[in-house]
Amino acid sequence: MTGGGTLLGTPLLALPDRQTPALLASDLHVPAGGGPVVAALAALLARAAEQKARVFLLGDLFDSYVVPAQLRIGVYKEVAALLAHAVASGVAVFVLRGNRDFLLGPELAAQTGVVLAPGGFRVRLGGFDTALVHGDELCTRDLPYQRAKRWLRRPWLGACLRRLPLRLALAAAARARAKSRKVVQQGDPERFLPPAEALCAALADGLQQVVFGHIHRAAAGSVAAGRYRVLPAFDATGGALWAGPDGWRPVRIDPAGGLAQAPEPPPLPLPEALDRRPWAAPG
Repeated sequence: MTGGGTLLGTPLLALPDRQTPALLASDLHVPAGGGPVVAALAALLARAAEQKARVFLLGDLFDSYVVPAQLRIGVYKEVAALLAHAVASGVAVFVLRGNRDFLLGPELAAQTGVVLAPGGFRVRLGGFDTALVHGDELCTRDLPYQRAKRWLRRPWLGACLRRLPLRLALAAAARARAKSRKVVQQGDPERFLPPAEALCAALADGLQQVVFGHIHRAAAGSVAAGRYRVLPAFDATGGALWAGPDGWRPVRIDPAGGLAQAPEPPPLPLPEALDRRPWAAPG
């Protein structure tokens, strides 16, 4: 695997063209208490094994994640065991960090065998040269978040946070999630949508399509530079994407664990870009 360039500052890890289908999901938000989403993830992985498909999880696998010790307890250990079983069964699983679990580290890959990318993936899927990212880098109108992200992703701060005692880390994560929910509830919904300018900037260097989650809203459409697809929050809908030789199609994990066809979603109402571009290097 070699470098695949960057997307608005996010490094892309290039994957070889395996000519195999793929299942993609995003924003599982597995909570500390577990719940139905764990069974839905197990069903998704089982369907991938049956179809001999790769699996791409595009960030926010966990509702919050701070320290490696979490993978040794509770639902975090259960999810790691599901991923390890899938990999051992021959399913190639690729994972991205999201805004809620950006502190995921090499311990996940070591414990499960998944491929954890530092940014995003670049891979040919369903006939398109595609970038797979979490999607927060595309939401350039959300200036408070972009400023906070640039601070929180500093390597020295991440190293400090990952050394916190487990109990303190879980408490800090719970407080951060409560504050984030309050900000989202009080914010302008348009602030969280990616502008067309950001999507066009993302579709550079020969990319034909960008696929992401983060905004918890299924969508599909095009801009001047290419196509985009947005995954819904998997924990809320069971929604995913299938990419194969016959192209792309939205699917859903039904309550019985099967893979059902889902309707094609509408395009996003893309807002105007702001003058300031938060992905630019600081002055």
